[in-house]
Amino acid sequence: MTARSHVGSAIVETLVAQSVRMVTCVPGESFLPVLDALRDHRDDVQLIVARHEASAGQAAVAHAMRTGRVGVCAVSRGPGALHAAIAVHTAQQDAVPLLLLVGQVPMADLGRGAFQEISCEAVFGSMSKWVTRIERPERAAETIARAVRIAEAGRPGPVVVELPEDVLYETVASVEENADAGGRASVSFDVAKLTALAPLAPLAGELSSTTLERIREALSRSARPLVLLGRGGWGGEQHDGIRRFAERNTLPVAASFRCQDAIDNRSSSYVGHFGFGADPELVRMLAEADCVIAIGGHFGDVETDGYTRRIGAPDAEIIHLAASEEDLDRTVRPTAAELVASGAAVRALESLDLDGTERWAEWTSAGRAAYLAHSTPPASDRLGAMIAAASELLGDDAVICNGAGNYTGWLHRFYRYRNAGTQLAPANGAMAFGLPAGVAAAAAGCRDVVVFAGDGCFMMSAPELVTAASAGLRLVVVVINNNLFGTIRMHQDREFPQRDYGTELGNPDFVQLGNAHGFVSERVREVSEFEAALQAALGRAESTLIEIDAVGWPLTPAAAAGARSVSASG
Repeated sequence: MTARSHVGSAIVETLVAQSVRMVTCVPGESFLPVLDALRDHRDDVQLIVARHEASAGQAAVAHAMRTGRVGVCAVSRGPGALHAAIAVHTAQQDAVPLLLLVGQVPMADLGRGAFQEISCEAVFGSMSKWVTRIERPERAAETIARAVRIAEAGRPGPVVVELPEDVLYETVASVEENADAGGRASVSFDVAKLTALAPLAPLAGELSSTTLERIREALSRSARPLVLLGRGGWGGEQHDGIRRFAERNTLPVAASFRCQDAIDNRSSSYVGHFGFGADPELVRMLAEADCVIAIGGHFGDVETDGYTRRIGAPDAEIIHLAASEEDLDRTVRPTAAELVASGAAVRALESLDLDGTERWAEWTSAGRAAYLAHSTPPASDRLGAMIAAASELLGDDAVICNGAGNYTGWLHRFYRYRNAGTQLAPANGAMAFGLPAGVAAAAAGCRDVVVFAGDGCFMMSAPELVTAASAGLRLVVVVINNNLFGTIRMHQDREFPQRDYGTELGNPDFVQLGNAHGFVSERVREVSEFEAALQAALGRAESTLIEIDAVGWPLTPAAAAGARSVSASG
């Protein structure tokens, strides 16, 4: 930091010290000192300027999902902050670390109903880990460093920090300079403290020997075990470790909703995920399991099918290893529980060598066979076959991004995720997440980034095509167009047959829209056309938009396959 600079510089330098390397935003006059400081640090921090605050926030969330580190987004007050609120909700429900910086009216005007004034505490308090305001310049660095720690520690989540406009312009100076200036500097403190706030690892204890022994004993009595992976702080270490532990001990492993990249789906231990329209055989496994070991997350609405699904046999041992008490006892009371981060939990489990694993070998094998059958589309399911083709064509590190909508039923069922951080999808069911997530992933240097979006989902964030193009990013956008809000139409047809209303969409020509933004664009309908288009997209340097004409296609994967109709996400 220079001898004399403003609080905006202190904030940005603290972010740099905390190893923040990307900030998303929609510029606002209320935080210009922060924007100015980011200019000085453009070699340290990549700035992604979105066209809408919701997209800026979701891009920050996606960056955090992929890296495991805090995503940072800066927006202006009032409308800007409220647009970004969806990202705060996403981060809270998905257990993702997010720091939302909100430019605020000057301190002197707070409470007067000033232009675009907003109370962040009132708006964000119910869905944030911490909401605070920088009121004193000398507390700026301390507050930002603490915000990062809180966002990342325990069960990760969002932190919101208000930045009053007048405070951002305050001059900060060293004690020595303040004395030389005859006391005219507005703040007097040691500037060195601003740059000494090195990043600290999130707090995470080790799994106790008592609980580890409880797990060993439970598995020693088990004939039908199941390991369930939930959201919250999952990354490469856990991804590789849980596979080694499960395969060595022939244990079946299932993933919670939109946590499919927590383990390589090619593993002989992987038996599927609990999303909308879960495989009936997997649901049966969960109901019959005599030992359930849940790591992270909670037994939520989707995983339990509206809190109706049975978790374990009547006398099952249910052991829940969660990062926060917030995830315990919501709907299922475990027989044993411990607060521990997923990384520490997996490290401890890897130390276990279990006897008698042949007791459940057939149980695991049957679960794996059921998953492979459920995730293999019949030839009659064109969209399923396209997703399966994409799974074959894309490499292990390809990043798949999606929002919410009927189309995700196919994506989550038929795509097989291989590496951690390759499924960027919101557990809170936020539409318009996919394209901003793709922008964030491409900006971070991911080679193959594929965004899947329904027509309704895509049009909510379509302006971010400009963001991608202006930043010179390369991605593939697949728009599945059926001219409907598909999920809502599906439910509408069930509840009010023959009374469709308000769920049809009038869309632009997506090919022309893509071309207008410099994307190589084409429309396909057949599986062979999609395969050729995706293969070509992966081989070119330019971005690609592929529109799948799905008008008149079935609304669920099960219906497409001629099976029992199931609910899809969105």
